[in-house]
Amino acid sequence: MLIPFFNDVLGVIGALGFWPLSVYFPVEMYIIQMKIPKWSRKWICLEIMSTFCLIVSIVAGLGSLVGVWIDLQKYKPFSLEN
Repeated sequence: MLIPFFNDVLGVIGALGFWPLSVYFPVEMYIIQMKIPKWSRKWICLEIMSTFCLIVSIVAGLGSLVGVWIDLQKYKPFSLEN
């Protein structure tokens, strides 16, 4: 109740955790396990996918931060809006 912008805060936390935990580490572990040589076609495709997901995470995090900022501009603690 005190944080009406809770969804935006969760979005920021989710954006921070998405890329490293869901994309970067698994892709790098796969590359090492399968011994994929650098600059091969498969390696380039995996790195492009990882970079694309990083960009998506950054944009999602920025969008959530903007949402928090907008909500903070009109937030008045302990007030009721009718």
